[in-house]
Amino acid sequence: MAIKSTIRFRPAETADAATIRNIVRAAYAKWVPVIGREPLPMRADYDKAVAEHPFELAVEDGRLVGMIETTLADDHLWI
Repeated sequence: MAIKSTIRFRPAETADAATIRNIVRAAYAKWVPVIGREPLPMRADYDKAVAEHPFELAVEDGRLVGMIETTLADDHLWI
């Protein structure tokens, strides 16, 4: 029996920056006690990041459930 995914992907919009920031902060929060500071992704300016390069958002039932941020360089793709 095949399971049909209800997750859809869409590009991020400026209005998504705060939600992206919240997801990143929640994902990295467990590392603060381990390394003694907030990891760099927790301190990023997501308003600026969303404006400057692509984010693909995974949406399920109208709720953002994941994302991927990419930056294309001349010789590599930063994920």
